[in-house]
Amino acid sequence: MFNTLDKFGIREIYPTKENGLEWFADWDRDRIISRNSFDPYDSRFGLANGTGLIIGEGNARIRAFNSSHRLYVKGPWLNTEQTIYIRINSDGAASSIQLRSRSNHYGIKKLPYTDVGYIAKPDGGREIMTCGFGNYLVKWGEKQLDFISIELEIIHGLYRRHLQDKPFVITKDKYIGFKTVTRTVQNGQVKLEAYNNLDVSSQSNWRKTIEFLFDGNNAAVTDATLAKHQPYLDYCKDKGDKISGDLNNHQIWNKPSYWNWIRINNAENIDLKYYSVREIQQDDLSQMQFMK
Repeated sequence: MFNTLDKFGIREIYPTKENGLEWFADWDRDRIISRNSFDPYDSRFGLANGTGLIIGEGNARIRAFNSSHRLYVKGPWLNTEQTIYIRINSDGAASSIQLRSRSNHYGIKKLPYTDVGYIAKPDGGREIMTCGFGNYLVKWGEKQLDFISIELEIIHGLYRRHLQDKPFVITKDKYIGFKTVTRTVQNGQVKLEAYNNLDVSSQSNWRKTIEFLFDGNNAAVTDATLAKHQPYLDYCKDKGDKISGDLNNHQIWNKPSYWNWIRINNAENIDLKYYSVREIQQDDLSQMQFMK
């Protein structure tokens, strides 16, 4: 069993890549990060959506209600382990906590591709359209925090939802560990794993809670969804990652991507700490065995 601890004293599930990129939140100095801004003390981290992050004493705090807070960490990232501890306080709320990886989805300052546009939504209104590969994601909850699922967003707004889902309840007033691992395995397939630490008396109490192997064929967006979003695909022709013309041939994304990020929907009075992203080794990863 792999028992190396990171700089926060939290057990790593997979070893860090030699000379690989590592990012750890440095949240000791007091400041506020505003919407669509990078951290003034950390050019890799920032907030795309939300009412602001209050940072200091090692924590980040979300206080004002907002439909979606999105915290981005700039790479480039490929094989990664992403970790955060989150506490929803007794008078707080969240309808969904999502950890996303291998993402060229638009983020802070509309990066990585700034040629975004507003497209008419099929059901009325407008949708901002961005043309990079979306992300692999693990989602705890949707309307309430009562299940965990794995999904794929191939391009912004076009999801293959609930590829796998399980019951999972998040309690309030205690820090809970959230961790995802995204890695290329045999035959170029992509494995997405999620772990939780529900007993933070030890930073080693991680248990695998869900996983899914993307084989290139098992996460296709339906024809009905493609037809509904055809204006999005037309807009993205030859833009961004240039994948809109044959979307389902890009269920596997094995290129370094700009972001790993976290999305918390309907967030209010939430505390965060120990956020990190590390590049992990690829060689012989499929042979390693860890706690389940």
